[in-house]
Amino acid sequence: MAPFSRTVALAVSLLVGGALAQQEVPAPPPASVPAPEPAPGPQPTDPAPAEPAPVEPVPAEQTPTPTPSPTLPAPPPVQPAPPRRIPTPLLITAQWKLPALVNGKKTLLPFTRTLTLSPDRVTLLRNKGGVSTTLDAELTRFLAELPTGVQDARFEELGTGWAVVQHNGLKVDLAQTRANVLAALKNPLAVKAGVVITGQITPKRTLDFFASRGITSFLATGETNYYGSSAARMTNIHTGTHNFQDRLFEGKVFSFNQFIGPISTRSGYVTGLVISGDRTANGVGGGICQVSTTAFRALYGAGLPIVERRNHSYQVFYYDPQGLDATIYQPSQDLKFTNDTGGALWFQADWDDTEARLRISVFGKARPFTVEVGTPKVLSTTPSPADRLIRDASLPAGQRKQVDWAAKGAVTEVTRRFLQEGQVIKQDTLKSVYRPWPNIFLVGTKR
Repeated sequence: MAPFSRTVALAVSLLVGGALAQQEVPAPPPASVPAPEPAPGPQPTDPAPAEPAPVEPVPAEQTPTPTPSPTLPAPPPVQPAPPRRIPTPLLITAQWKLPALVNGKKTLLPFTRTLTLSPDRVTLLRNKGGVSTTLDAELTRFLAELPTGVQDARFEELGTGWAVVQHNGLKVDLAQTRANVLAALKNPLAVKAGVVITGQITPKRTLDFFASRGITSFLATGETNYYGSSAARMTNIHTGTHNFQDRLFEGKVFSFNQFIGPISTRSGYVTGLVISGDRTANGVGGGICQVSTTAFRALYGAGLPIVERRNHSYQVFYYDPQGLDATIYQPSQDLKFTNDTGGALWFQADWDDTEARLRISVFGKARPFTVEVGTPKVLSTTPSPADRLIRDASLPAGQRKQVDWAAKGAVTEVTRRFLQEGQVIKQDTLKSVYRPWPNIFLVGTKR
């Protein structure tokens, strides 16, 4: 080919090659180059590259299986320690029931008495294994204090009001009770031992005494204070009050003088001060008016109509509040009430010399009304007169002894109301007039 032609061909070839270079044509594989021949002599050997170890996938939350160990005998189970028992007391208890009349209906009232042994003492007795001599004596004394003697039925003031209670005498088995206590001491779980009651003894006056007469209700209580009374006056108060202790009255008109009988030394009364005319003098039964005043307050509070009553000549400090007193003087002056209850009356009385308190209570048929006694009102007063001196030959000459204390004159009034279902159905008024009274002194003339 001519030179010109070769030049053109080369140019065309270059143009075509450049155009082809712009396309994504893979480059031909490189020509294999022969490995150089090894040099003579020993040559170090290159270690073959280590292939990575295959990784096994671990299952999620897979519990590894424990390697079984040699078979050994199982240890004995651990026994829990027994709970520590807290010492407890031992109660030796007597329980019984007594007949009672409550609101006119017969019932039984439960009674309980208990001898308590402390926890430390119980532990000591159990360790010794029986009833000690000391415990046996204490148990015998406890059982002897139970109500083994009879008491006639009478009214008692309970938590819910008045009721007739018949106190039977208890029959107690001492030997069997002691056996119960011994058994309880031998039983570590026991906390109680019962007193063995085998029966009861009935008194002479039972519930039927009251039920048959319709005496089922409390009517009223009269109360006075005798603080400062002499020994003689207190003796006469006791003697007169005995007539109202557990006493039945079945008449239509109550007379104080007839009820207590004659006031004399044969009846147990002694000489004391009495109001006689315009002075206080010595007389048998001085102080009996403390009893008549207390009885008056009971019957007046019960709502009985007054037939005869006279207040004292002057205001006596024993009978506060004034206006609710009643004097008696046998045989001329009495205290009387009409018994309009439709049945019998029952009296109970007691006194307390420590508190100088005297109480008389009256019971009978239930009333269709209640009675309210108002507070005495002082309508007017009069000043007490000048001191009075009385010559007395029984006292040494010149000796002076006071026998009366000054008191103002007064007019008082008391209103008594009768209520039914909260409404006043009637009322009455009690009026008292007291003379002014001087200080009175005895002046001795004996030589």
